[in-house]
Amino acid sequence: NLGNALGELGKLDEAVDNYRKALKLNPEYKESILNESLIRLAQGNFEMGWKGYEFRFYKNTVTQLRYKVDKLWNGNYLDGTLLVWGEQGIGDHIIFASMLTDLKKYAKNIILEIDKRLINLLKRYFKKINFSNIKVIGLERKLVDNFDKHIAIGSLGQYLRKSKKSFETTPKKYLISSSLKEKELRRKFFTNKKFKIGICWKTLNKKQQYRNINLEQMLPILSNSNCDFINLQFGEFDEDLQHLKLEHGINIQAIKDIDNYNDIEGLAALINCLDLVITIQNSTAHLAGALGKNTWIMLTKNARWHWLTNEKKSLWYPTAKLFRQEKIGDWNTVINSIGMNLKKII
Repeated sequence: NLGNALGELGKLDEAVDNYRKALKLNPEYKESILNESLIRLAQGNFEMGWKGYEFRFYKNTVTQLRYKVDKLWNGNYLDGTLLVWGEQGIGDHIIFASMLTDLKKYAKNIILEIDKRLINLLKRYFKKINFSNIKVIGLERKLVDNFDKHIAIGSLGQYLRKSKKSFETTPKKYLISSSLKEKELRRKFFTNKKFKIGICWKTLNKKQQYRNINLEQMLPILSNSNCDFINLQFGEFDEDLQHLKLEHGINIQAIKDIDNYNDIEGLAALINCLDLVITIQNSTAHLAGALGKNTWIMLTKNARWHWLTNEKKSLWYPTAKLFRQEKIGDWNTVINSIGMNLKKII
């Protein structure tokens, strides 16, 4: 717990010292190795980070190994069927899916078990690049049985992303939305020539509410009259939008045709109708990045390991730009920086 608290404060070396002390006190407490791995990944030390990241499947941790350990893939070419299965939340499914194109030459056949909301988005891309030896299916309770080896999607990093240089093969976009849905949305909602910006400011993660930003804090951005702002938020947001309209006369357009949480197909098409997405770190950030959309991500000082420390560009999403708090809880520098960047492009 002390290690976690120090990690949240950005004192990464001290956090690692405490994780190691915890492990000395109890060598069976493998969560310490997992926690250290997240710091190593955030620091860009991928070799060490991925090794420890495998301890997320240790017996006391939340994530469970979906298939038997004796059939785990070891990274060598497989003259048979390799099963890759999604794990954790939809944001994790999306970010790790960026490695799949590199996997093409590693197995004769590949089955991908993924969040069913992503199936068509991935299928369109695989068809476009002629990735013909992969079959995409929805992740269900029922297990797949016709495979030779398996691997969790987050475990691909140990073989495919060993260094910062290895990220150079990451596709600029690897999810493709429905062109028909895009046309329909453009025809119904986007008929003027204004610069269109999608906004997302909340996470559903109850333990990490510090990621959220109050819409009123974003007034320097939202008061730009040259832009139309479109709601990409999921969950409860009506009150926020009403307050903004009543108090400040600013209207963020909510597209009622789309359920931003369940209808990922529709949300992807909506994002592709926009010129820019401005969001906190959440699944919308991952989706917009994977669609190759110009995405500006507002990060807390203690952002998740995906965004690394001190980086201004994302390794995982080539079209994403990172705006980071300088002090914990202080969004002012982020808002000012985004405001200045916005003036340059409008």
